[in-house]
Amino acid sequence: MLKTLQVEIINPKAERILKELAAVELIRIGKKEPIRTRLDRLYRDMERHQKKHGNPEPLSMEEITAEVKKVRAERYAKHT
Repeated sequence: MLKTLQVEIINPKAERILKELAAVELIRIGKKEPIRTRLDRLYRDMERHQKKHGNPEPLSMEEITAEVKKVRAERYAKHT
């Protein structure tokens, strides 16, 4: 199970401990990128996927929203 946590380091010793955990591959430390950067990357990935699979037109916001709702409904149905 993968969990992502945001940590505020108060004591420098905690940073050292986290780096040690990363060194033995118990955790992975990454920089948080701005939401705009993540959305831009996601959109580029979606466009690349569509072109690769024969749909050269990007999805509209309505199509994306409908797909997200569909996936969420399916996921919710599995967990109930």
